[in-house]
Amino acid sequence: MAVMGRWDLIGHDGPIQAIETWLARGRLPHALLIVGPPQVGKGTLALRLAQALNCIAPPKERPCGHCHQCRRIAQGIHPDVQVMSMETGHKEIRIAQVRGLERSLYLKPYEGRMRVAIVDPADAMNLEAQSAFLKTLEEPPDQVTLVLVTAREMRLLPTVRSRCHRLALCPVPTAVLAAALEDQGLPPEEANALARLADGRPGLAIALATDPSLAQRWQEEVRRAASIPLLGVRKRLEMAQAIAAEPGPWGPAWALEVWRRWWRDVLLVQSGAQELVSHVRMMDELESLASAVPPAEVAFFLEAISRTLGYLEDNVNPRLALEALLLEAPWQQAMAA
Repeated sequence: MAVMGRWDLIGHDGPIQAIETWLARGRLPHALLIVGPPQVGKGTLALRLAQALNCIAPPKERPCGHCHQCRRIAQGIHPDVQVMSMETGHKEIRIAQVRGLERSLYLKPYEGRMRVAIVDPADAMNLEAQSAFLKTLEEPPDQVTLVLVTAREMRLLPTVRSRCHRLALCPVPTAVLAAALEDQGLPPEEANALARLADGRPGLAIALATDPSLAQRWQEEVRRAASIPLLGVRKRLEMAQAIAAEPGPWGPAWALEVWRRWWRDVLLVQSGAQELVSHVRMMDELESLASAVPPAEVAFFLEAISRTLGYLEDNVNPRLALEALLLEAPWQQAMAA
């Protein structure tokens, strides 16, 4: 079981081996589509690939992570490696950005062997931008590799997807992730708990282990999710308003992802599958909630959470979406107030 190697990734042996085979044969596809859940390692793999294509170490040691080329790519200052994302103040990648990227790709590499363009998240390209990007995907310049990164590949046009070689990163097995966390100095019990909480996503596990504010916010959000059945209508509407107003990364989508994980655990407990629970340190609270809310209501609420996340992606008013969701949430009538 590989944990951390020169690719600086936890797990994902299959995709890494595929890339190494292509590199050894000199037949890397001109465009890759790296898909998988958030924080599973997609962006890291894209950057490591850019390093491997420009690394000056012997071929079998690439990416070395230490040479001038690798360091500059890691620092985000390599002139031949571009990462295109949403610009400040915008929620999508616009056609003007695509046009600018395309112009730069027709220039010869300035410092390395290959120009690498990483679009992350690729699903942030609006339809106009995706259509414009098709020409580059169909007729890429020489010495250019395109890497599209997404957790929502079905938001890409079929014509975009069909012109890329797809690499899927799956959640990392709990044992592999826990072993990697132990290698980084975490006690075995804590490493296992974080590995299960992260649900196979190394980026999330590492963030929870190294960022106390994130761990605290997660815990606060779980407490809020667990309290919902005890709340009356007024408190639920106040909660919807508070979450809709949350700034930055702590907004509605993040909250609902935590809720979904928590209520999934409730359903697992009700199903007798405690060994699959993510919040292993809160088993007493899970069992209490599992006995208080009928399984059918838990399942219904999980479906409603997923549906609401879809609404948020479609730019529905967050407060209205959350209000509707919370009025559909389970009730403990005798305790609600």
